[in-house]
Amino acid sequence: MFRLIPCSHVGCKKYAVEDYYTCLEHSKDPEKVMFIINKALSDTHNHRDMLITDALFSEKDFSHTKLSMCNFARCTFRNVDFSHSKIHSSFFDFCLFDHCKFDDNDARHTVVAGSTLIECTFTDSLLIHTNFMGIDARNCDFSTSDLYYSNFSSAHLVDVRFVDCNLKNTDFRFTDREQVSFKYSNFEEALFN
Repeated sequence: MFRLIPCSHVGCKKYAVEDYYTCLEHSKDPEKVMFIINKALSDTHNHRDMLITDALFSEKDFSHTKLSMCNFARCTFRNVDFSHSKIHSSFFDFCLFDHCKFDDNDARHTVVAGSTLIECTFTDSLLIHTNFMGIDARNCDFSTSDLYYSNFSSAHLVDVRFVDCNLKNTDFRFTDREQVSFKYSNFEEALFN
């Protein structure tokens, strides 16, 4: 799992970024750190154990990125393309995803819990054992995706499409749902209240 090295700045309770000794906030050159992180996420190499929290990513193309056991907690992603990516056992909890694409994604055992998703697409994706607990999703599309054993419990879902999805053992208990479509999906095999 990712290395949890405390930020060396006195009194800071955050963890140090990637290969640095401080968190992004206390870095001597946060723009350079973000440039290096953005460059890495834009390539097609396997990235493992990356840790960058509380960062802003805007207008980026991270399609075809490969992440495993990474931590991006509390980050903001605006107009970021993660299409055709492999994201395994990574943490995106309490993030903001605004107009992001995760189409044709392979995201297994990943945590997105507590995040806000606005106009995001997850079509044609493998989202197996993924934790979406407590998300606030608005105008999002999960159509034609495999959500086997994923967890949406306690989520707030408004205008969200799960059209032609595999929902076997997907947990929707205690969710607030407005204008949610399960058309052509096996919703009878999902868990509801």
